[in-house]
Amino acid sequence: MKVVFWGKEFFRLKESLDRAFAGHDILIADTADGAEALAEAEMLVVRPVTVDEALLSRAPALKLVQQWGAGAEGIDLEACSRRGVYACNVPSVGTGNAEGVAEVAFLHMLILAKRFFRAREKLLQGKVYTPPGIALWGKKACVIGLGNVGRSITVRMKAFGMKVTGVNRTLPADSARWGIDAFVPLTDAENAVKGAKFVVAALALTPETENIVDEPLFRAMDRDAFFINVARGGIVSRRALERALEEEWIAGAGLDVLWEEPHRTDDPFLSHPKVVVTPHIGGVNDASQEGVLRFIAGNASRIAEGRQPLSCLNESGMGREKS
Repeated sequence: MKVVFWGKEFFRLKESLDRAFAGHDILIADTADGAEALAEAEMLVVRPVTVDEALLSRAPALKLVQQWGAGAEGIDLEACSRRGVYACNVPSVGTGNAEGVAEVAFLHMLILAKRFFRAREKLLQGKVYTPPGIALWGKKACVIGLGNVGRSITVRMKAFGMKVTGVNRTLPADSARWGIDAFVPLTDAENAVKGAKFVVAALALTPETENIVDEPLFRAMDRDAFFINVARGGIVSRRALERALEEEWIAGAGLDVLWEEPHRTDDPFLSHPKVVVTPHIGGVNDASQEGVLRFIAGNASRIAEGRQPLSCLNESGMGREKS
């Protein structure tokens, strides 16, 4: 099986890839000059990039486009289906991805609540017992988006003794197992955030959710509340967040995602005194690397054996039955 990893960032994983894909012919290609690799690829593994008709037309032998991770909004599913190419992602729960993103959401919550950078200043001044922070215990939180990442965040909030309101289009059937205290439909999100000390966005980016976090939601939040985004930059109106901070509609923000990735190093949010930013590291950890590798290698073997891959995003468009 000819497996092409599309992007030079995969070079740092080469030893792991060689081990996980033993028995397959793997190649890491720079997207800037990888035309020859595409021409031979039977499986294409991508990070967040655009996979459209133009790219697919350069890969006549392709059988599978495999997203490295859960977010596959850059893949044109209809174009893949037209060409008989499977498009798959990696389930986030159980691979270390959703779990890691949830942990980063807590990283942001704790840095903001405990005023970490201010605490370091006081430490270097020789002072103790200052600044006073905020306890997560007993606080209300609102999680917008109850997919795998949202659920992973919610169960951890409950372990911290928080009261959690979940926001989603519909109430998941198994919600009782992971313990939200209240459910509010997405259409009424502005009411859900009232009284919440932390509002965490975990929605997938789709045409319907683009800029869904806008001025009305920020205005509805309490002035001492914090907004955390571990989903995608595009679900938030940048200008609305800037204004919310400038006019003190909210107390601060934690962002693991930005609107441009890679980001500009002069992005004002990177030095904003009320904002904590990390470089999209939610799903980047030892557990997720192992889990994602194992899953993708399994799909390579399934394709090589003539079976349908797992976590197929365009199954209905392919017109094929499950193996």
